[in-house]
Amino acid sequence: MPEQTLIEQLAAVLNVEVIAPMDGSEAQGMHKALPGYQAVADDAARFVQKHGQTLNLDASVLADLTEGLAEVLRLEPGEHALDKLQQSVYHQRLRGTDRCMEGLYNSTRRIRDFSEAYPDIAEEGKFLLDFMKAFKPGRKKEKKEDGGGEG
Repeated sequence: MPEQTLIEQLAAVLNVEVIAPMDGSEAQGMHKALPGYQAVADDAARFVQKHGQTLNLDASVLADLTEGLAEVLRLEPGEHALDKLQQSVYHQRLRGTDRCMEGLYNSTRRIRDFSEAYPDIAEEGKFLLDFMKAFKPGRKKEKKEDGGGEG
């Protein structure tokens, strides 16, 4: 039996399955199963479960709602854990990028220092010089206002 991938192991821990991404036509065929509708659908399913007999709904409708709601409830803990993990990884990446920025400042300074002696390096590093213009450290200089002159 082949070893499980890390994703498969994580899916097993979270009690979810790894499925292939949906294609556009499959997503279009769904009945508004979008994240924005999810909370309303969950609340409505609970409401219909509670009042299904009073509303005289067909047993198949109640079964679909019950099974769908059970599936949503089963997935919620894994989804919550993955959201927290994704946010943590993203913040770690931001910290890593922050650590790189000092090196980028120093690199652009050196590119400028050597641009006359090594024009090829200056040309090749132009993308970095242009990018780093937006990230100049320190306070921004205030524009001088024209006071109309003295005298």
